[in-house]
Amino acid sequence: MKYRHIVIIVTAAALSGSLRAGAWEHHPLITRHVVDTIPHISNADPVQAVSLQEFLLQEESGIADLLAREEAWARANLAWYAPRPDVLAFQPTGNPNDICHRFFRAIRVNPSIKTPLYVTHLAGQESGGANILPPSAVSILRSTPMLEAFVFEELVPGDWVHPVDIVSGASNEPDYGMDVGLFSDNGTAIGRIFGFGVQPFGNPNLDYGSQAPFHMGFYHESWIIYLFAGFLKQSYLEYRIHLFKALSEYAFSKGQDYWGWRFMGWGLHYIADMSMPYHTTVLPQYSTLRMLWINLLDMLGLSKYKNNAVQLVSNRHMALELFQGFTMAEACRNNNLSDPVIATLRRDRQTPVYTDDLPRTALAKASYDLSARMDKAVETYMPPHFVRNPAVELANCPNRFNIVEMVCAEHGEAVIASLVQLQAQALDLFSTYGRSYALNILENR
Repeated sequence: MKYRHIVIIVTAAALSGSLRAGAWEHHPLITRHVVDTIPHISNADPVQAVSLQEFLLQEESGIADLLAREEAWARANLAWYAPRPDVLAFQPTGNPNDICHRFFRAIRVNPSIKTPLYVTHLAGQESGGANILPPSAVSILRSTPMLEAFVFEELVPGDWVHPVDIVSGASNEPDYGMDVGLFSDNGTAIGRIFGFGVQPFGNPNLDYGSQAPFHMGFYHESWIIYLFAGFLKQSYLEYRIHLFKALSEYAFSKGQDYWGWRFMGWGLHYIADMSMPYHTTVLPQYSTLRMLWINLLDMLGLSKYKNNAVQLVSNRHMALELFQGFTMAEACRNNNLSDPVIATLRRDRQTPVYTDDLPRTALAKASYDLSARMDKAVETYMPPHFVRNPAVELANCPNRFNIVEMVCAEHGEAVIASLVQLQAQALDLFSTYGRSYALNILENR
């Protein structure tokens, strides 16, 4: 039986269009409103910017020991973890010319990633006078439309920068190509040596598609889905979350506060991704029986039903991101603290004690439980041509950028408000568990 056929159903829907912009649009805006209301961060003193090369040179031996411990932890605690080849282990050589490359290989991120020093602002809110970096200076992706909403003000080593700015800007960086091209079938040199094997799910031909197993975690599907598609468990979200938490804690313990904050931002990106229902759920509103039935039809050569499911869920994911991105940016430009999403992100709350399994057992489960209601709202209120017509590829629709105006014209301001409120419920999960993650890092600082 061709079990891998089910991969088309359960992953392409979530990946083919949706990962062009990540789980949520505008991570810096989302993260800023959370960390700005954590006194340990908002009241912290500015720190001096330090290049990654300089940080690694100062801490080379300690980083080598830390990454060895992290590798041991991942092998012992993550059932689907593909062990890092020993040849990639970080070795302290004292060579400044290749130290960043050695580090990237050891943590198995794309070694071409950019780590310049900068501060991120919404376009139109730059401070003025600073050198503005182009998107190509921060991202290795071929297409960067999601970055057009931002400007990147260059810093130089020694510049003073506030922790809120560091964390919020860094929270977008995993979407700049960090996890792209890492599998053996991605057609990259690193994919052939990193040891992750064949990409377990997702479309390896998409600019963003190969990052899917690092940004999605399907932890709460029916057991029978895993029986037919065990590869869905091969997610590396928890690996990244734990790794960047450990790096952040290490940096703080050594007085390297700039990189403590920046690694925290990297980790918070993956926590936020888990709050997106389309990143924790295979096919929202599809029962297990229906998914298996579509798979059976596909195996019998009747692929229309599978293809329709793929396209519809993909388009709905993208529609939600577009809507969320535009409404969030508008609220931030107007400093509208009463906006439901912003108010939710900034709300004082009881924060659960962080444990290594909390993102999987609590955050991903709550996101999964919200997915059917989210998908139903998108199906009902977003433009029908976008979300109900499987012949449409939303990414190819020029009018997709008018999605907020189209929803308002069809359904009125009340529906706009209800959709924003539903987004707030999902992002409330990030606010809760992101705080837990950040506070746990800072406990012993």
